[in-house]
Amino acid sequence: MPSKASCLYILTVVCWASVLWYLSATRPSSTYVGQHSFSQITFVRKDSNFSFSNIRTRPMNPHSFNYLINEPRKCEDASPFLVILISTTHKDFDARQAIRETWGDENNFKGIQMVTLFLLGKNVDNVLNEMVEQESQIFHDIIVEDFVDSYHNLTLKTLMGMKWIATFCSKAKYVMKTDSDIFVNMENLINKLLKPNTKPRRRYFTGYVINGGPIRDMRSKWYMPRDLYPDSNYPPFCSGTGYVFSADVAEAIYKVSLHTRLLHLEDVYVGLCLHKLGIHPFQNSGFNHWKITYSLCRYRRIITVHQIPPEEMHRIWNEMSSKKHLRC
Repeated sequence: MPSKASCLYILTVVCWASVLWYLSATRPSSTYVGQHSFSQITFVRKDSNFSFSNIRTRPMNPHSFNYLINEPRKCEDASPFLVILISTTHKDFDARQAIRETWGDENNFKGIQMVTLFLLGKNVDNVLNEMVEQESQIFHDIIVEDFVDSYHNLTLKTLMGMKWIATFCSKAKYVMKTDSDIFVNMENLINKLLKPNTKPRRRYFTGYVINGGPIRDMRSKWYMPRDLYPDSNYPPFCSGTGYVFSADVAEAIYKVSLHTRLLHLEDVYVGLCLHKLGIHPFQNSGFNHWKITYSLCRYRRIITVHQIPPEEMHRIWNEMSSKKHLRC
């Protein structure tokens, strides 16, 4: 007698075969969606709480997911100067807590409203889902949709953040997308890069800009199949470890993503959407997508540093906060 899990798996395969047959029969060849674009992504029922009225054609990537955890009132009383979207995983509680207690604290800057949100999909382990739900009830800073949380679904996680901004926080000035192992020098980000006393930019996007092409080696973490992306070069894109953009870009990226073939490399995909929109990302030397050995003077010059564990994040933040009076 087959198990329930086996039956569900077989039913899912049959459903997907029907969906793919339907798509191939109804779409023109120019919008062909190969098997790789769906291989690690689970699509579920339609999301009834969001729509863009000016999209008249059927989306290629409808992002039809429901919120399992949401914070729709985060921007209800005011328009934040900065919303920080942090891609994380269920097991990274220590990293989330370190961010809450250091650079991600929404009360770090008097007179400047910040919103910090952690982005997650649904875990296959229900115990972890329940733990995140309890965490959400305490901190109210977690957003979850019902796609499977995996490396290959990082693009969906970022698109969820863009959709959330467009739906619930469209009057924000700026947005930062980063990861939970990144240290952010908020002083440089807010006062030197974004400059609260100046007129907010529009169609603005900056970070560590990469000009490269697809890796065809199947052993690579960043492998890109030729049938999914046949071109030899990617449009310029910002490293997904950290980039900043004006809030109007969030809605623009989300809209264009509905009609752009999905890629599992999140930062490459965002770059592809920017290219379609005619928005050129600006290089900023303060964004680093690698780890830099700590020194007070070195970290005063950066905006982001990669691969910082929670205990080191606390140490760096405490030292930089206590030694603001020291010159380099």
